[in-house]
Amino acid sequence: MNTEEQEVNQNSLQEQLHIQQEALVKIYKSVEQTRKIMLWTGIANLVVFILPLIFVVIALPRIMNTFTSSLNLFEGSESYSETVVSNPSLRESLENLQNLGF
Repeated sequence: MNTEEQEVNQNSLQEQLHIQQEALVKIYKSVEQTRKIMLWTGIANLVVFILPLIFVVIALPRIMNTFTSSLNLFEGSESYSETVVSNPSLRESLENLQNLGF
């Protein structure tokens, strides 16, 4: 009976090892799938968030420069804000109205 028990135990051990090996293969496939998902998630985050952020950092100064340069109508000693703030005298206003035909 002793040899019979050993043989049954050995078959049982072989079966358990086979079951564990199948489980390890399934775990490996699952881990690889998770790794690929994480890789593509990282790439998507890079494309969606990081690259536009870099673009804004590079392009925003150029956009602001273009916008502000379009506000500067005259390139002289006077800036656009000084031109708008300065009020003409009453005499200059009347002369401008007369020149326009009013």
